[in-house]
Amino acid sequence: MNHFAIIVTVKLKPGTADDFRAHVLENARAARRDEPDCHRFDVLVSEDDADTLFFYEEYTEAASLDAHRETPHYKKFRDATDHMVAERSIQRCSVLSG
Repeated sequence: MNHFAIIVTVKLKPGTADDFRAHVLENARAARRDEPDCHRFDVLVSEDDADTLFFYEEYTEAASLDAHRETPHYKKFRDATDHMVAERSIQRCSVLSG
């Protein structure tokens, strides 16, 4: 069975990048540590724009992402950062290799 992944693109409001990064890195560490169906959670920043970040998240299946969104660490992250986000897009993917 192929794993499920998402690629998230986040454009931040000016002046929020440092605070946002601290929160998202905490969320990524907690997902990898506490969620057995989270196989990868990478946080990347654009070389051209420090206010644009990308997340690559890989899960066993799509339902694992739904479970991730119900965890206390994810809810804490969203509550702390939603006001910092100017734009967010999510691409759902099937992993062909890994």
